[in-house]
Amino acid sequence: MNTWSTALIIARKDLSLYRRDRTGLLLGLLLPVVLVAVFGSVMKFAFGGEGGMPRVTLWVADEDGSPESQKFVGALRNVSMISVRPRANQDPATAAALRGKVNDGEAHHALLVGEGFGEALSEAKEPPLVLVRDPGRLMEDRLIGIAMMQAMMSAGDGRSMSWMMGSMMRRNGMSEQGVKRLQASMEAVQSVIGMFAGGSDPELRSETAPAASADNFDMTAMFEGMVPVTKEDVAPPDRPKNLGFQLAQSVSGMCVMMLMFGLMACSSMLLVERDQGTLRRLLVSCAPRHALLLGKFLFCFVVGFLQLIVLFAFGELVFSIGAFRDPLTLLALATTWVAAATSFGILISVWAKSTKQAEGLATLLILVMAALGGCWFPVQMVELPWYGEVITRSTLTFWAMEGFQGMFWHQKPLTDPVMLRAMAVQWGFVVIASFAAVRLWRRRFLGT
Repeated sequence: MNTWSTALIIARKDLSLYRRDRTGLLLGLLLPVVLVAVFGSVMKFAFGGEGGMPRVTLWVADEDGSPESQKFVGALRNVSMISVRPRANQDPATAAALRGKVNDGEAHHALLVGEGFGEALSEAKEPPLVLVRDPGRLMEDRLIGIAMMQAMMSAGDGRSMSWMMGSMMRRNGMSEQGVKRLQASMEAVQSVIGMFAGGSDPELRSETAPAASADNFDMTAMFEGMVPVTKEDVAPPDRPKNLGFQLAQSVSGMCVMMLMFGLMACSSMLLVERDQGTLRRLLVSCAPRHALLLGKFLFCFVVGFLQLIVLFAFGELVFSIGAFRDPLTLLALATTWVAAATSFGILISVWAKSTKQAEGLATLLILVMAALGGCWFPVQMVELPWYGEVITRSTLTFWAMEGFQGMFWHQKPLTDPVMLRAMAVQWGFVVIASFAAVRLWRRRFLGT
């Protein structure tokens, strides 16, 4: 028998074995398709639109209720880079409720449109606006500043530029006389632009050029802080000054995701021992059969706990994220997440009939949960439909990130309701997954 015929026989044998494992075959073929569909959908929601920028959530409370303030809020809703909450079909929010949201970490920016907004806008005066914000969310702050300027220009029908420029220069130290001269010059320039845009002066327009419009003349991106707004900073006093939101997000997200991959590799040793015959010898020994499954759980738990501590120690050493600021809270969060990730790995191992099945299903579920649960980027930046939010909150990684971000970024203690809820959901999964794993262990490994 020559080399080629032998190679063909071996290849035929392997293909036959591969075809017999129908679940592994299905996962191997559908895994790329599912991942492309999930990641494509997430990126579409996160970075959709013409600008390709993520949408930032801005909570708004309109305390004025005038036509001008309603027009301003409506113009904010039309800005593509932000998502205004509450939505148009929802009950309006109050200023006290939005301050509470920012204090609790449920929102990072809340705009309060005060009484007298319409009157001030009609008189070209600074309107009463208060922006309650988390000062650490720098990217969102800049986008919201540009969005407010766009909305103010739209609400003022283009007449807001002169007083906004004057207000900005006044805040930067220009004298009142200089501000008046600047405003007069800008009003004159704006008048010329208005004639050009409206086409009332043919000498200002080229015969071949199309008529311009106010929408085409967009100066809103010039200054992100042009709209005069009183800023109320809400930030935990113990948050490290050099800690950015994206940094806290990245460190906690990668720790959550990589722990699942590491524990899945440990728990798959159960399948390896079964294939090698080691498990059969252990089952016929005098050791209690359920102790074998419990031993695997304890092994994975210890390994996972050590991995998580090493990951956070590295993050603290290199990035100074304040991981060990509250040792008790970190211990509780780490124990909870390791137990949840271990239960996930053990459940996949006792369900799968082969190592190929376990690896394929685990890879699919971990990557999908990492994308939807906020391990790669903040899910608050994604404008999801209601069913998308339900799916996101159904992932195990979402609640792990809720806990770690609550500690690292919002500096919440262990007794905070947000932290307790996040841990309770994970422990609920531990109970359900462990019960299901024991049932599958009895059926597939013990034959009972």
